[in-house]
Amino acid sequence: METINDCHVHLTSTFPSEKKLTTAELRKLKIVLQNETPAKMLRGMDKNKVDKALLLSGTQVDRIDIVRQETDRCAKILKAGKKRFYGFLRINPVMPGAAEEIKRAINDLGFSGVKMLPNYWYPYEDRVQAIYKVINSLKVPILFHSGILWGHGASSHYCRPTNYECMMHYPNAKFALAHIGWPWTDECLALAGRFSAGTGGIKNKKQMFVDTTSGAPKIWKVDAMKKALSYIPHSQIIYGSDANPWAEGYRDWVKTDFEILREIGAGPETVKKIMYSNFFDFVK
Repeated sequence: METINDCHVHLTSTFPSEKKLTTAELRKLKIVLQNETPAKMLRGMDKNKVDKALLLSGTQVDRIDIVRQETDRCAKILKAGKKRFYGFLRINPVMPGAAEEIKRAINDLGFSGVKMLPNYWYPYEDRVQAIYKVINSLKVPILFHSGILWGHGASSHYCRPTNYECMMHYPNAKFALAHIGWPWTDECLALAGRFSAGTGGIKNKKQMFVDTTSGAPKIWKVDAMKKALSYIPHSQIIYGSDANPWAEGYRDWVKTDFEILREIGAGPETVKKIMYSNFFDFVK
């Protein structure tokens, strides 16, 4: 069983909804959070042969007070994680206080980057540019959701891969598009190809990464991965699970991605880059 790094791990939100949770929902949340302690997480990672995990602070509520609570919780896990966790602050960039919270997370709490999900805002909008400028000045990466959304209303079109072309104006901010942009996988790879070519004002040829976190059904993911390996540098593809490396069944989930890589003829060196080494190029 090969050791991997995982660039896409969501922490459970302690405040998952604006609605008041039922007693049963609260009980279930408590059980989940009891398993999300640094000691249990690290034991699970050891069992599943996961070296490093990129933790995304958890909240789906666009209230800065709630975001701060989740930031602080993630920071405690990072501190206790024996340098095996990297933290990305999940935040809505158009919410009041976003810039200050990003600075606090990076400068004071040891976070490595930022996670954003365009939910009723476009990545290229003027109101988002001030946040990109902050992140660019901090020289930290962004993990963006890209592709279809589940459970966020009719908002998938905000997340189309070419919407992120504006990142060429922020060369100090590396970024990754998750889910290979499914169902716009060709569009995602086209954008990655443009960034890797270093044309059109793009100076940093290693600014964009493609996060292989599942979204596409296997038949489409096989096709997308085959195209990715034939078109963009293998150094710009990173593995993400969108699962918990300390959970039962995690390794079965990972197994599918190893199978896909071998099915399309990826050699040992390429497999190691995608599943392990490229992680460090993205987060550092």
